[in-house]
Amino acid sequence: MRFRLSSPQKTFVRLVILVGFIIVIGYDLASTLQNTSSTEAIPVSQLIDDGVPPDYTTKVSFIRSDDSCLSNPVPLDEELTLEQYIDMVYALLDMSGELTPLLFEGAHVVIKPNVVEFAELGNGVNTDPRMIEGLIRWMEDRGPDGLQYTVAEAAGGWISSEMRHTKYYSSGTSGDGYREAGYTDMQQRLADDGITMDIVDANFGSYDNPLEGIRYVPVPEWIDFPEASGYWVHEVLLNADVLINTPVMKIHNPQITVCLKNYIGIAAGAKYGTYKGVGGPDPGDPRLHKDYPTRNSVEKEIVDLASLAPADFSLVDAVICKERAKTASSPSVRRNMMIAGTDMVAIDTICSLLMGLNPDDVSHLYTAAREGFGTMDLDRITVEGEHTIEESAYYFVRTPQGDSGNRGHFGMSNRIWLLNAASGTDIDTSYLSVPDAELIGIPGSDGWTEPIQFSDDIIDFEAYYGATNDNVYYAFSWLTVPEEQDAELWISHDESCAVWIGGEQVYYKKVRYQETALPDQSSATIHLTAGRHPMIVKLVDTSRTAPFVLNICRILPDTLPAGKATYTNLRTSSNYRRYEGTRVLGLKYDTGTASTTPNWDQY
Repeated sequence: MRFRLSSPQKTFVRLVILVGFIIVIGYDLASTLQNTSSTEAIPVSQLIDDGVPPDYTTKVSFIRSDDSCLSNPVPLDEELTLEQYIDMVYALLDMSGELTPLLFEGAHVVIKPNVVEFAELGNGVNTDPRMIEGLIRWMEDRGPDGLQYTVAEAAGGWISSEMRHTKYYSSGTSGDGYREAGYTDMQQRLADDGITMDIVDANFGSYDNPLEGIRYVPVPEWIDFPEASGYWVHEVLLNADVLINTPVMKIHNPQITVCLKNYIGIAAGAKYGTYKGVGGPDPGDPRLHKDYPTRNSVEKEIVDLASLAPADFSLVDAVICKERAKTASSPSVRRNMMIAGTDMVAIDTICSLLMGLNPDDVSHLYTAAREGFGTMDLDRITVEGEHTIEESAYYFVRTPQGDSGNRGHFGMSNRIWLLNAASGTDIDTSYLSVPDAELIGIPGSDGWTEPIQFSDDIIDFEAYYGATNDNVYYAFSWLTVPEEQDAELWISHDESCAVWIGGEQVYYKKVRYQETALPDQSSATIHLTAGRHPMIVKLVDTSRTAPFVLNICRILPDTLPAGKATYTNLRTSSNYRRYEGTRVLGLKYDTGTASTTPNWDQY
């Protein structure tokens, strides 16, 4: 006899199953929502490297087309001839004096330009070959005998015609990007004068054997937040006796693309794909820019790749630059300048200022300085040139809001904080021993952590404390303000948040839950007084993660000086937004005294 359920029994069983299903789904959903933070948090004491030596200094030299030392000075907005390009390079390298000691008889000199897109000569997206020609001719004239020259680039925006119908093609224009950009004409001009120069497509070992000479190189152990364990790079870049980095000065999603960002162009397309965010054609091939812009993977990749083959010398093409974005279709800005030196971090710092930006907003620049690639400290950088940086600066239009998750429009959060936590869910309750406005964080005292270094602009408390809910978190830093002024507070957070500076509450917002993203505009206008002040960020966490993002930015004038920007009338909101979001110049954060703070901490 078979057992049969009555109708009420069937209904009850169905109800039990349904409730159980809902519980399982709810648990799974809660687990999904309580994601592990994508930000990393490491105590400063556990970081492997702490910047350059205390007595380190460097020099950055730059020249303008109107400098009196040139044989034919011309205004900054005038088109340059080949002869004027070469004249500028000679004058700059003679002034610098830092390339000569690096050269020796028979040395293989590898030049890494930025030939990223299939674009004609003069567009500004690619390094101008006329500057490269001046560099090679200068080395022939001023350097030792027997130098060998190679230009090598692993472009991400074009693929050679020979590889168009192979598995290695994933996107982009097919053709000879070097020829289109004027490099083969330059090569012929040199050959006519008896100077041999090789051009290498560093995406492939050769077109017949694409993987030949493409080597896997591990990231050094001293990189604190590596994006990958290693990268595939053409051996010509790794085997150089002298490596010279020759980027273009451009705006991009990582704020700027100059010396350090140019290193994305050493990752070989044979393993990463034509556009390197796609990945190579074979199973297991890696790709770049994973989860970008949600994570700052690009910034970390820049530092990783620069550690594999650091440039011995850099020469920046700032003759025709790009604002708003680094693409060929972006607006070109003629600046008629070149910049040179041995310290890529210092050069990028000066280039940031020349672009009207604050180098403290460039996260990959900050990270490279912390890792010891060079210095951002202007007191350690001697700027050599006929004109000052201030009179040579030009406000570049920044990356538009909304583009790539506002990575290029926002700037950069302070990355080092003291942290504290308490059980609770009320933004208005003081959970520590004194009122929130009176809090002073002391490392290792009263629940305060030692200084914690975050790997991203998204300062997520759960990256340090773990994924728990129903807590109130505090972040503390000292804030040094160079002079009294009003400023814009750019802030984003997922639940209720409050901010105090110098004991005054400058921000307060109660919110149940909202997605956190890098801000694309100011949340409040605040008043800053000169001096060093305690700064507290308080955040409630009842669900999911516990992030905030914060920057303190300059307020721009109604009008920019004539000749100092493409758009000078900032009374319109559309024009103002082109230049907004830059941290107040001279604003510095720190978490303790000089004896407890590494020399790269105050940035």
